[in-house]
Amino acid sequence: MIMRPVITALVATAGFFTSGLAAQETEDFDPVFVFNEVCYTKIPNVDAIENIAAQLAWSGLPDDAIKDIRSLENPAIELGWDAKVGERLFRVGVNQGVAPMAMTEPFPGFDGGRATTCSLVLDDMFPADIILQNMQVLAGKEPVSAGVPEGGLKTTTWAGGTDALKVFLFAKVNRSVGGGLLHVTLLEKPQ
Repeated sequence: MIMRPVITALVATAGFFTSGLAAQETEDFDPVFVFNEVCYTKIPNVDAIENIAAQLAWSGLPDDAIKDIRSLENPAIELGWDAKVGERLFRVGVNQGVAPMAMTEPFPGFDGGRATTCSLVLDDMFPADIILQNMQVLAGKEPVSAGVPEGGLKTTTWAGGTDALKVFLFAKVNRSVGGGLLHVTLLEKPQ
C-alpha cells in the first residue's frame, strides 16, 4: 500500500519532533504534541483516530458542532470529539471524502482523489509563539506563508508531499490571547 512508507516516515519524524520541542514551564501537554499524536501521524487512517477517541473515552460531538469544524464539503466520513488530554480540553474534527476540485486544481492527476483532514481546536492556555515554533519543528521546513490575517487569527502554512500525495499543515493562532486551530490536510491521487 502506498501509504505505509509515508506513515512510517511520519512516525519516525514524530520521534525527532518530540525531542526538539520548545519547553513550557508548566506540566500541560503541548497542543502541537497532541496534534502530532492524534492527527498528523494518523491520517489518512481515520480508524486509528477513532481508536484513540474510544480508548481515551472522548465525548462525541453532536452533528451541529461537527459541522462547525468541518473542513470538506459533503465528506463521506465526518467525526468529532471533545478530547480531554491531561487537564486540557481540545476539540478534534476529522473529515474524509473525495477531494474537492478547488483542492486538486493545482495538482494534475489528483482529480477524484481522496482528501483526509484532521483539526485540533486549541484552548487559550498555551503561548502562540511556542505553538508556531513547535509546528515549525513538526513540519521540518520553512512555511510557504506566515502570519496571513484570517478573521481574528493569523495563519501559517507548510506544504510538502510526493507525486502520489500532498500534505498541508496549518497553524491558525491569535498571538495576543492564545487559542486557534492546528490542521492537516492530506490529498491522495486516485488509485
